[in-house]
Amino acid sequence: MTAPPPTVSAPSLGLAATVLDSVAAMADELVIRIVDTDRSYADAGLLTAAELRGACLANLTAIISALAGTQPTRLQDARAVGRLKAERGVPIAALLHAYRLGGRLTWEELTARSTGPGDPRLHDLATRLWELIDTFSDAAVESYRETEVMLAHVDAQAQSRLIRTLFDDHSDNPARTLSALRTLGLSEYGTFAVVSIETADPGAALPAGLIGALKDLGARSVWDSQIDSHTGLLTAANPVAIERAAAALVELVDGRIGLSTAFTSPTAIPGALTEARLAARSARPGARTVVRFGSVPVAHLLVTVPEASRRATAQILGPVLRLPAPERDDLITALDAWYRYRGSTAAAADALHCHRNTVRYRLRKIRDLTGRDTADPVHSAELHLALQAVTLLGP
Repeated sequence: MTAPPPTVSAPSLGLAATVLDSVAAMADELVIRIVDTDRSYADAGLLTAAELRGACLANLTAIISALAGTQPTRLQDARAVGRLKAERGVPIAALLHAYRLGGRLTWEELTARSTGPGDPRLHDLATRLWELIDTFSDAAVESYRETEVMLAHVDAQAQSRLIRTLFDDHSDNPARTLSALRTLGLSEYGTFAVVSIETADPGAALPAGLIGALKDLGARSVWDSQIDSHTGLLTAANPVAIERAAAALVELVDGRIGLSTAFTSPTAIPGALTEARLAARSARPGARTVVRFGSVPVAHLLVTVPEASRRATAQILGPVLRLPAPERDDLITALDAWYRYRGSTAAAADALHCHRNTVRYRLRKIRDLTGRDTADPVHSAELHLALQAVTLLGP
């Protein structure tokens, strides 16, 4: 709070004080001017007439009281109107315009009560009046911005809760799913799919342009983000657009990406979420690909029963896994390359940048340690199963 500067003379303060007698009529006139010159107030849903007049009366009274020196500069009413207009969606330009109109109206009243344009009291009050208008409008804008931030946070939280309900099981009340879709602006008709992304970097946010990029490909999306994963619902007019969007995810996000089967009924969202999560866990770490549910059934099986998978892996590859990490990794890498290149020792050696005899030696070492030979179909199947488990679940 600040008192009027000492340069404002007592006669000038007295002139300003006379305006306080007319502040109620001034508030009525200010409302008329605001509504006539600013189309933002044409929508009756923004502010009621009583709310607009109340804000005008409170701020005019506070400004003129400070100008007259009868009260210190109190900004509570400025902050209150900034808050109110932000909550009602009145543009910030309209907020500032109202203060300018109030300043002009106050100046007109001062001029009308003076002895004329040369009245020295007007010269005293002019600078002070517009300083007060700036101070009050600055306080209102600051409150407006703070309220915008708060409302955006509240809206984001509400939307996050609404999106999360999409993935809950509402089999006992399917209308909740449909209501959530409509509130989010999504159609209940079309083709849907659920995406699960397990991030390599816990806490990593989705790219800012992800939703727009997918929309450009014909798919709308909403996302629920957790610390170590993101879950998305894709919706499009047809399965082709869903596939385009899913394929683009590889270039847009980092992590293990799983995609459910496409479906047309929103009631299938919870089941599709289970599929997408299972598909994401079935993706090889670091592989830049989208795993579609059902495309890697063995991997699905391994991650569905991880404890049983680990026990089987220990029985099959246990002697290899118990080696010192560098030696263990060399053998596992050679085995993985041999399978990836369909049993070609030469291709595996090229991929590993080593001699083919090195690959043969490592495969023999695995045979000697585990008692399982890649040349034997049964042994090879067991080794491959265990290798997948190590890749997906860790050694």
